[in-house]
Amino acid sequence: MAKGKAQVEEVIDETSGKVYLSPCQVECPLGIDIQRNHIRIALLPLDPEEAAREMVEIGKEVYEKSPLFPLLCAHICGLCENECNYKDETGAVRRRMVMRLIAEEYIKYLETAPALPKPTKEKVAVIGGGPGGLMCAYELTKKGYQPTIFERKQELGGALRYIPRYRLSREMVDSVIKSLLRIAHVEVSLGAEIGDGGKTMDDLKKEGYKAVFISTGTPAPRPLTFGREFVAGADVEGVEMGLNLLYEANQGMVAPQLYKGKKVIVVGGGNVAFDVARTARRLRSKKVTLICLECAHKSSKDGIPADVEEIEGAAEEGIKIIYSRGISEVISKGGKFNKLKLPRCTSVFDEDGGFNPQCDLNDVIYLGGDVLLITIGQGPERVIFQQEGLLNDKGRLDVEPVTLMSNLKEGIFIGGDVTRIGFAAEAMRDGAAAAESIDRYIKGEDLKAGREKEYENASIPESTDYRLQPALKWASAKERLNFEPFEKDYTLEEVIQEARRCLCCGPCLSCKGCVVLELRDEIPEIEVNEDLCSGCGVCVTVCPYDASKLEELKEGEGKKAVIDLNKCKRCGVCISACPSEARTIKDAMAETMANALAAL
Repeated sequence: MAKGKAQVEEVIDETSGKVYLSPCQVECPLGIDIQRNHIRIALLPLDPEEAAREMVEIGKEVYEKSPLFPLLCAHICGLCENECNYKDETGAVRRRMVMRLIAEEYIKYLETAPALPKPTKEKVAVIGGGPGGLMCAYELTKKGYQPTIFERKQELGGALRYIPRYRLSREMVDSVIKSLLRIAHVEVSLGAEIGDGGKTMDDLKKEGYKAVFISTGTPAPRPLTFGREFVAGADVEGVEMGLNLLYEANQGMVAPQLYKGKKVIVVGGGNVAFDVARTARRLRSKKVTLICLECAHKSSKDGIPADVEEIEGAAEEGIKIIYSRGISEVISKGGKFNKLKLPRCTSVFDEDGGFNPQCDLNDVIYLGGDVLLITIGQGPERVIFQQEGLLNDKGRLDVEPVTLMSNLKEGIFIGGDVTRIGFAAEAMRDGAAAAESIDRYIKGEDLKAGREKEYENASIPESTDYRLQPALKWASAKERLNFEPFEKDYTLEEVIQEARRCLCCGPCLSCKGCVVLELRDEIPEIEVNEDLCSGCGVCVTVCPYDASKLEELKEGEGKKAVIDLNKCKRCGVCISACPSEARTIKDAMAETMANALAAL
C-alpha cells in the first residue's frame, strides 16, 4: 500500500464551506486523528506481544502531533471526551483510559526512538519550558531550526509540575520530557533569567536568535478579592496559596502529615482547587472544606467548572463542598487565621458572560478553620512584558490571534497561558502555531495565509443500541489517601472494547483507518444509477449516518437518491437494501472475490 493513500485529507462541506469533522477532533487543540486511532485500537490483536508492536505504531502517529501525549492524552486532558457525540447517550468514549495503554508501551519505545534530523537552520529562542515551549521547540526542530529553551526554574515542565503525583507521576514527566529533548536536539538553559535583571530581547538578538517565542505561563497566584477590593485580613498567618502547596508537595518539600489535626479550607471551584483540597486531605488534614462562588448545577451559567470526576472523588474522600459563597472578610485571632465571613453569591457572571460576582450581604454564614488555601486562579508575571514594551496603552499584551506575533514588536511571538488561561493541550497548540509563524517569518512569507478555518461538527450516527460507558476503576477512598496513582488501568481487552464504542462520526477521508490497516486500498466512491433508481427511499430509511437523501427531479419525474460522500461510511447497507440495484460501490471487492474463487 502506498503511504500517500493512507494520508488523511481535509473534508470541506460544500454548503457551509467549513471543515467537516467529528466533534472530538474539532475540540482537540492538537488535531490528533482520534477516530483513526480508535479504529486501529479496536482491531488490536489479543496477543500481548503483537498488540504491543501495533500500539507503538499507533503511538508514532499520535506523537507526531503531540510529543507529550503519554502525559496529556493518557492522564490529564480529556477535552475530546467533553465533546464526544456519545456523551449525551450513554457517556463519552473514555479516550484517556484507552490511550493510557498505548502510552505505557510507547514510553518504553521512546527511550531508544530515533532522533529527528539534526537542525541546521537559524537559532530560535523559546522562553519558558512548559507544554507550550516544549511543543514549539519540537516543531521548530522538525522544520530544521535550532531551538534553545530558557527556563527560570531548575527543571522543565511548567504547569505539569503542579499536577499531584496521584494523577501524574514525577518519574513519567521526567522520562517523557527527557526523550523529547533528545529526539528534537533541544538545547536547554535552566535557571535562566530573561527580563527582570536578566537577558533582554536585544541580548538574544545579538546572540544570533532570529525569533523569540515567550510562553512563561501564569506562575503568580491571584490574591483573594471581594468586588474590586482585596479581602481584608488575607495576609495573616495560616493563609496560604494553594498553587504553592501543589508545587512543594510534588517536590517532596512538605512534611507527610503537614495538616494533621487541622481544619483546612480551600477557596476555588476549578480542577486546581480540587487538586489542592485532595492534596490537603492526603497531608492528613482532619477536615477539608472547599468553598466556591459557583453553584452545584454544572449546566447553569454559574455552574462549578471542575470536572465531575474531581467533584465525585473529593466527596468520596470526605471533602465537604459549600457552593454559592463568596468571602468578604478573613477574620484572625492572635495574628492567625480563625474564620471566614461568607455572603451568599447570587450570580457569578453578568448578562454579557463577564466574571462579575454578586453577593447578598444580608445572607451571611461564618466558617472556622486553621488553614486557608487560596486557589482562585493564576496570572502571568508581567515584568518581562513591561520591560520589553510588549504591553499596550491598557496594560495588556497585544498579540495577533492567528500568528501569535506581538503587534508591538516584530519577531516576538507570545502564547500559552500567558495570553489566556487554558489547558496544557491548548498551550501546546500555541507552541505549534508559533513555530509555524516563526518559520514563515524567517522565510519572509505571509504569516496568516491559509490558517483561518471554521469547523462543522459531524452528527452522531443513529443507533438503537448505544453501548454503555464502562466505569472508571478507582481504589477505595480509604486506600487512596496517599500520593500513589489510584486510577487503575484498563486491560488490553477492555481497551479494545472501549475503542469499539467509538461511532466513527467523522468522514472517511479524514480517517482512513481501514486503509492504514490494509482492509482497503483506498476510500471508494459510491455511485447511484439514475436510470435504475426509483426514488423509493429505502436507502434513506436504512442509512444510520444520514448520508442518503431524496431529491426532486423535474416536475412530474419523481425523485432520485443522492449520497452525501462526507457522511457516507461505505458500509454497503444501502447497496444491500436497494430493490432496484441502483447503487454501486467502486472498489476492488468484486475483483478480489473473483480472483479468490478462481484460485480455489
